[in-house]
Formats: sequence, structure tokens, C-alpha cells
Amino acid sequence: MTNATARNDIIIRAATPSDAAMLNRYIRDIYREGTGMITQPEEFRASNIRQRFWLARKGINPDETCLLAVQGGAIVGMLECWTDRRRRVRHSTTIAMSVHANWRKRGIGKKLLLHFTDWVHKHPRLERVELHVHADNEAALALYRSIGFAHEGTRRNVVRYEDGVVVDDHIMAFWPKHDKMVPDNGA
Repeated sequence: MTNATARNDIIIRAATPSDAAMLNRYIRDIYREGTGMITQPEEFRASNIRQRFWLARKGINPDETCLLAVQGGAIVGMLECWTDRRRRVRHSTTIAMSVHANWRKRGIGKKLLLHFTDWVHKHPRLERVELHVHADNEAALALYRSIGFAHEGTRRNVVRYEDGVVVDDHIMAFWPKHDKMVPDNGA
């Protein structure tokens, strides 16, 4: 996945180790915002060097990727996946995705998902994509359903916000090679 895809001046591309510092700034911004995230800003402790190693490992692991949505040299969204190496479950990968608050409602999340879905569709082993989403994140739920993700389960009352509100965590999955809706890589 070395080819960059530009859509409406947003470039979707695989992250490289040289993106470490910029990615750390982006992640810290996302965690400070707090919407839809479990990790708190003070819990994210990856140094730029550690992030470089993490990105290098992603780059050489054929079953994992980290995609960036970049605009004008700044990261505005990201999607990463991690895949269990055990044989019985290595056909399934789990994703986490975010879009910077200033860039939401512009189709960036959908572009990231479609690019990733295309990658999975071409992958020799991956068949299933899983994610977790807070039950109160209606925009994300609608986006995931529009791509073809289906609800598979719920972890009840698992996320407790600082204001005391407790929400469920939905598990959703998509089988790009088997589901009827396999979106093309267009927006």
C-alpha cells in the first residue's frame, strides 16, 4: 500500500517511521478531545522514538497497517489495524480509527475505511474486520453501517466518562470478501 490516493486534497497513505513526531502530535490532540476514546491524554506515553519503531513494525508486517489522512502536511485522520498471529484467528483484524474534530463531516473517515477495505479485499488471508465503538457515538455507528459493518455484540456499561456517564461498547464486524456490499475505493 505504497501508492497515495488523493481525494479532495486529502491524501490517504500508509504511515512511515518518519511520520512518528507528527503522528504523536495528532494522537495527543485526539486524546485531549476525548470524544469516542478510552485512552486519556496522560495515559499516552509513546515517545517519538518508540512511535518510529511501532511504525517500522507496522510497515514490515504484511497483516497490519497504519493509514493516515493527510492534508497540507498535517495528519487529519488515521486508521490502524492489528492482527492476531495465531492461526485460528489470523484471518480477522481489528481496527481503530479517528478523525480530527476540525475535519469531521467531510468524508475523511469514509475515505480511510474505503481505502482500508480495498487493502483487505486484496489481502491473501484477511477476511474479517472488527472494531469497537461507543454506543453514544452515533456518527461513527452510521458511518460503519454505511460501509457494511454489522453489530456483533455489546459490552454493557464498560466505558465510564469523567462526568459519571456510563455507556456500552458495541463490537461490529465486516467481511469485505463475503458481504454483498464491497464498496469501491471512491468517495
